[in-house]
Amino acid sequence: MLQYLLMCRSLTYAQRASRALERIGITAIITKAPKSVTGQGCNYCVKVSERNLVKSLSTLKEAGLGPSRVFLVSHDGSVSEVPG
Repeated sequence: MLQYLLMCRSLTYAQRASRALERIGITAIITKAPKSVTGQGCNYCVKVSERNLVKSLSTLKEAGLGPSRVFLVSHDGSVSEVPG
């Protein structure tokens, strides 16, 4: 299953985003963003499944927690930015 990384501007925002998604029944895992995405590896993101992407994005936007960037994690582990 494909996974998406929803980039958050801080750990606090990632925690808020995760809670907002969990409240509506979407499993959201907080993780550090890969260094290949950030350059430093100090950003945080929320990982969601492909089937929950659209609902996750709309929920976070309504809550004022929309991600700064979205990345697709392919089956082989490669990460690519989703054009927005």
